[in-house]
Amino acid sequence: MAKSEPKIPVVFRDTAFKSRTLVLPNGAVHRVLQGHIRAASPELIAHLDQHAEFERVPVVRAAG
Repeated sequence: MAKSEPKIPVVFRDTAFKSRTLVLPNGAVHRVLQGHIRAASPELIAHLDQHAEFERVPVVRAAG
């Protein structure tokens, strides 16, 4: 079975800062607010996955 793609957007927790601005090599600007950042592009998700200061926030699904 093929590996499933991550659901977008993915939320990351910034373990170092409560707020900051990230500028990717392609010039895209993203902001960390209240210690979290929501990643909707594959480029940003890959960037955050490569840095130890960011950890994915587990998705909690409501029973239904």
